Order: sequence, then C-alpha cells, then structure tokens
Amino acid sequence: MDEGYIGVNRAVAGLGMGFGSIVSLGVLIVAALVLNPKGIQVDSYEQAALMLTETFGYWGFVLFAASLGIACFGAALEVSLDTAYIVAQAFGWNWGESLKPKDAARFSLVYTVFVFLASLLMVFGIDPLQLTLFSMAITAVILPPVIIPFLVLMNDELYVGKYRNGWISNSVVIFTIALTFVLAIVAIPLEIMGG
Repeated sequence: MDEGYIGVNRAVAGLGMGFGSIVSLGVLIVAALVLNPKGIQVDSYEQAALMLTETFGYWGFVLFAASLGIACFGAALEVSLDTAYIVAQAFGWNWGESLKPKDAARFSLVYTVFVFLASLLMVFGIDPLQLTLFSMAITAVILPPVIIPFLVLMNDELYVGKYRNGWISNSVVIFTIALTFVLAIVAIPLEIMGG
C-alpha cells in the first residue's frame, strides 16, 4: 500500500464504525421501546427476536434470524482473518487477501483453521449470548494495552510523517483508552457476578 490508500482507509474506517454504532444504538432503542414496557429482559437471542415479531409477525423472526446470522458470520470471518494476519505477520510469512492460497499457504491455513475452531464452539453447545458477553468483557480488559502503542505510533512523525494524529484524533483515542480502562475494571467482576 502507498499514500493513495489513506483517504479510502479513513472513509472505510469512519463509515464502518459509524454504521456499526448506528445499528447498535438502533437495536438498543428498539429493544427498550418494545421489550421494556412488557417487562421482558433478554436472556437469550430467542427473546431478542421479539423486538421485530410484534410489528412484522413471522417475517420479523425471519428478518431477525437473517440479521443475526449475517452479523455473526461477518464477525467470525473478521476475527479469523485478523488472527491470520497477526500470526502471519508475527512469523514473517506471506500474507494477504489478494494472494492466492498457494502463495500464502500458512496464512490461508491459519484463517481456515480459525473459522473451523470458531464453529466448534457452537457444536459443543456453548451459549452464544454468554460467549458474546464474556468476549466483550475480555475485549474491554485487553483494549487499553493494545491501543496505547498505537497512540504512540500514530504520533511518531518519523513513522507516519505528515499523517500523524491531530488533537481531535488524540482526544478521541485518549477518551477511548480512559473509557475502556473503566470498563475493564468493572467488566470482569460484573461478568462473574452476573453469571
């Protein structure tokens, strides 16, 4: 990649994060408006489908199932691909989505193995909602030590040149680090106490 990709990467990151945030807020708002007045507390994914079935009936369930399937499949592929990138880069292997599998065989193998391993979690009957909540708690714990090196790198003029972070970007990153630090302190105890 060269400097020509910076604008595209910024747009993809901004639009992707913005879209994900809006969808998440939408789910929370709809759940609060539909489920809370009825005293329904969502303890499983099946209960979450009630958000759409009241309005759309059977097709609301189909829409919810399709949306959940697409979101979970996309997340599984993203995490598996990210893991393959990290492993390949750490060991100095050839890597990249644009390479043919024979040109990046170890990268492709790691990606394939992690997609398979992720599916095994469901085969063994692990509750997907509990797994999601646990993984979010772990993410809150590991996020601060992962973000801080990026903050240093993105302000190093020798490393990124004229594209280093400005005060707005640094403020957002510092706020994110502080917020995740607070979440990390409370997430694991809440996960343990909440079951």
